[in-house]
Amino acid sequence: MSDCIVKGPSDNSNLPVQSIGTIFYNEMKRKNPNKIAMIDGETGEQINCRKLLKVTVQLATQLRQMNVKKGDVISIVSENNWKYLATIIAGLYVGAKINLLNPDYTPRELKHFFSTCSPDVLFCSSKSSGKIQTLKDELFFPKTIIAFDSELSDQIIFFDNLLKETDESFIPTKVNPEEDVAIIPTSSGTTGLPKCVLLTHANLRIPFIHFGDPVFMGFKKDDLTIGNLPFFHIWGNIIALSSLFYNVTLIILTKFKPDLFLSTIENYKVTKLFTVPPILLFLAKSPLVDKYNISSIQDVICAAAVITKELEEMIMNRLNLKCVRQLYGMTEASLGITISPMNVVKLGSVGKVVTACEIKVCNAETGVSLGPNQVGELRLKGKGLMMGYLRNPEANAEAFDNDGYLKTGDLGYYDEEGFFYIVDRLKDIIKYKGFQVSPAEIEYLLIQHPAVKDAGVIGIPDEATGEVALAFVVKQPGKDVVKEELISYIDDKVSVQKRLYGGVRFVDEIPKTSSGKIWRRKLKDLL
Repeated sequence: MSDCIVKGPSDNSNLPVQSIGTIFYNEMKRKNPNKIAMIDGETGEQINCRKLLKVTVQLATQLRQMNVKKGDVISIVSENNWKYLATIIAGLYVGAKINLLNPDYTPRELKHFFSTCSPDVLFCSSKSSGKIQTLKDELFFPKTIIAFDSELSDQIIFFDNLLKETDESFIPTKVNPEEDVAIIPTSSGTTGLPKCVLLTHANLRIPFIHFGDPVFMGFKKDDLTIGNLPFFHIWGNIIALSSLFYNVTLIILTKFKPDLFLSTIENYKVTKLFTVPPILLFLAKSPLVDKYNISSIQDVICAAAVITKELEEMIMNRLNLKCVRQLYGMTEASLGITISPMNVVKLGSVGKVVTACEIKVCNAETGVSLGPNQVGELRLKGKGLMMGYLRNPEANAEAFDNDGYLKTGDLGYYDEEGFFYIVDRLKDIIKYKGFQVSPAEIEYLLIQHPAVKDAGVIGIPDEATGEVALAFVVKQPGKDVVKEELISYIDDKVSVQKRLYGGVRFVDEIPKTSSGKIWRRKLKDLL
């Protein structure tokens, strides 16, 4: 640590700085061809390494015959399936930029992304094809559309029909890893339309290093994990690709379905669980969990939003774990910024800075770097840091400070041992009589109440004090509680500034993004 900058370990990995497609191709050729790479958790279909290598080369060969070349854009709009991952790998083989889009986007949102990214080829599911077809008369509409799961029409190519021949002389396209873009995921977009994030091949190499590091992610070849988090999101995507890279069997689920999720863990003896706060909350509080044997889980890593030490303890007790680990990351950083090291108990912490990354905590107004135990905005540099936002110079100008550090918008601090703690989002902080009140703190107190299933807190205008806290609460099934009880419950646990002066409103669910972050803008819309 120097000049109040906390640095992670140096990049001493033997993973070459080259095309991710080349890295994948070489690694897949070395694997045991009979090892099961992926399992469809709903149908039971198994894809071994031999088939995955064959399919990715066949698909890359066809893409070249379609004149898809280095720098062209392949967009994917689909739910999770094994062909989705094969498409990403094949696209990286030919040097294409892979644009990952949420299948739940509306036609308006898809129009925004298609006009921004200008895809040359589009892969989709039958479920998303209807929305896509409404845009067929737009100038930016891709010339070629390929469907993963069925023969939809004469205008849409069926994925399976592309798997015709294998080019025995095939080699991946060479790229400039520092300058050529590998994937274009989108930011969370909680304050407006999401932005397109440009991650190079060199950027994408960094999370692969983290997943192979025994101190950080600690992938082992006998691990099994679930791919239920959406592949279009950086967290779900890197989990899936890293699993394939490190020979970890990936059980793919299209989305989170409680019974299927738990039975998958039980039946396949899942060892490593990558998750998000809503699923962790489900594991902590749902009586359904007791109906399944999920004792095979040895390691739980939660990301996308911060969890408190109270929720960590609930999970540790219920699953009989030594610790629950947190990862703090951003799409703009190719995923990881900090992570709790293996077998280290540091409740409430998001861990230490990862390899090839550095963080400073700054006064958000002056930019002055702060020392240990002082709360400020986290800003970062590192080899995983994005090239920038696509066609968005205004956002690029706002994203970085004068020293080239990315402004995360997250408030936090680090202790004397270099462990980081996240307090809240800078823009979400409630200003009560000049005091800063964290919605997240109140939310995690609320979910400890036995009658509360979930909660979301926002600030609402108040003429006398500036802002006051209002809680939206989802009741536990079969439990009853009145507003006054919850207000009194919080009163007893917090200082006067943090009380629920805005009251409590009961709702059926808390709106959240696909990665599990509370969508506070939509909570405010409910008012």
